[in-house]
Amino acid sequence: MKKMRLLTDLADLIQRLPQTNAGIMNTDTWRYATGTYADALYPILLHKKWTHLPRYMIAGMTASLFRFVVDRRLTTESISAYNWMAENFVAADFIGVAASQAAGFSFEPTFPLYQKQALRDIKASIDGGTGAVLWHDQFVVVVGYDDDEEVLFFCTGDDPDVLRLPYSLVGQNNSPYWYYQVLEAHQSIDMWEVCKESLIQAVCKWETHDYILPAQDYACGSAAYTAVADVLQSGNYECNQAAMVLRYYACTRGEMASYVRALEHLSPHMDQVIVQYTQLADLYVSIVEVLDNSAAWDAREPGSVHRVSSLIRSAGDTEQAAIDAIKDAFSETINNRCSDIGLR
Repeated sequence: MKKMRLLTDLADLIQRLPQTNAGIMNTDTWRYATGTYADALYPILLHKKWTHLPRYMIAGMTASLFRFVVDRRLTTESISAYNWMAENFVAADFIGVAASQAAGFSFEPTFPLYQKQALRDIKASIDGGTGAVLWHDQFVVVVGYDDDEEVLFFCTGDDPDVLRLPYSLVGQNNSPYWYYQVLEAHQSIDMWEVCKESLIQAVCKWETHDYILPAQDYACGSAAYTAVADVLQSGNYECNQAAMVLRYYACTRGEMASYVRALEHLSPHMDQVIVQYTQLADLYVSIVEVLDNSAAWDAREPGSVHRVSSLIRSAGDTEQAAIDAIKDAFSETINNRCSDIGLR
């Protein structure tokens, strides 16, 4: 029998929480506007009462906060360019959430079969009272479905309404990628061990290129700073998209500073980690101040571009110093990993 289900309390929760498109904000509030995985995961965790922590803590504990990836034209794709299957699964696992997921390409001949399975899994999750994460040109939260009208109901961070997605368009995106994740269960974790591990993963993300991304098109971690400076010097970018990418990373670096301050007790050497990430956040505040003069930025005025380039280089040096401080704070654990710091 066909039916309809809408998790109105989840939809209401998403709609009443603070939203912003600003690059910098008070990290004690919830930010859900860029459509990242953490943005979609967080309200589901709140709704299930699987967390009471602020969003920046969840983003930090999953290590997604420390990702720094850019494509070599500074397009907004930079924000979501990473191995979704690997990292989103591990992110949920870090915070004690068992999850199932699937992904692929919509041009494959088997896609209709996967689309039907995705709908079955998402609807079953909704029936169980749990929202689902879906890629629909950004990560969104599926909050319901209607079999009669054959639509999913979903929420994003940049629209106050519950939106509708026909079943036939699930997985049909502007890009050829499709992805969904359903959260199945939650168990307690040793929070501070997870936080310690997240800092070690920060080192890994800083020093390691994501193998799924072609190096000629993308740069990761420390190399991303050089790539940003090179792109700005070449002028091979769209001002609006580049500004969105820089604002996004400005927000994450502000959240990093808040996150590491909450971890002060993890090591006697955390004070240096906090100092460096605070300085890093301040540098990005200065970058956003330049971007806020949109007339100069959009006109590619040399002074504006040079100022951002200079600040980016300083930010790269400062983030390297932050990573070095993490290495000093947790040298024994990191050295025990030998050449595989990414070991989880």
